[in-house]
Amino acid sequence: MELPRPWTVVSSDIVNSSAGGYPRQSDLATAVEQIIGRIEHRCPYPGRWIRRERGDGELVLISADVPIAWVLADLLPQLRQEILDHNRNKHPDHRLRLRVGVDAGDVSVDVAGVPRGGDAIVDATRLRDCGASREAAFAVPGAPVVAVVSDAVYRRVVPANALGMEPWMFRPVRAVVPDKTFQAHAWLHLPAHQPPAVSASIDEPAPPRADDRPASTPADDRPASPSAGDPRRVADLARRAADAHRVHDGRHQGDNVGQTAYGDHATLTNYGPISKGGGSA
Repeated sequence: MELPRPWTVVSSDIVNSSAGGYPRQSDLATAVEQIIGRIEHRCPYPGRWIRRERGDGELVLISADVPIAWVLADLLPQLRQEILDHNRNKHPDHRLRLRVGVDAGDVSVDVAGVPRGGDAIVDATRLRDCGASREAAFAVPGAPVVAVVSDAVYRRVVPANALGMEPWMFRPVRAVVPDKTFQAHAWLHLPAHQPPAVSASIDEPAPPRADDRPASTPADDRPASPSAGDPRRVADLARRAADAHRVHDGRHQGDNVGQTAYGDHATLTNYGPISKGGGSA
């Protein structure tokens, strides 16, 4: 038996494939085979591809000679464009859309080229079928490709901005397939579309920017507050009392205002307008 070797696994499934009977099913399945065949032919790397039909989708194993970054940055966008071209003259009920799961890891392949097992195959299929993938396909009906990428694949490509991949193109999600007891941290990606918020989204608040943080004074540098018996405290209370008892004459109408202080209060008196020309107005 051949020992497992590293592969990138792309598992695809046709959205709403069962509707329309066998003519539509056959047409869509044939289109997927042809599209992936053309993308394989255009791949600039000489690595081996293994393709197997799986019901209404296709399982693709791509050898480690092909960079994972190329799978995310080129294969998925090409898949999107090929599907758009296919759908151009199709009735809405017969348009092709794909949900895709992407993972990488060791896979056992026998001498005949048949995949015999590996966690990456299982996980790519689970990512493809998880609730986040299905919900996003429903939320963005104009997206030809809805992909869910494993955390391991994401971290090998996106943080380094390989081939232009950027974090805003991906949304962190909890990929869950309850009936398969599968749960994993993953990344939702819709080529040429902003990944939508789904119920399985994981909100990771960004750290506050430096200019958003409230100014603070180190405790050792803060002026000490005067205690109740401190003279400064007494003087401050006296000033506040003076303000509270200050009386303003309601007849204030002009500019000639006099102020007389009496103990802890002051009286403002209006003596009438001042004549600008030397006499009374």
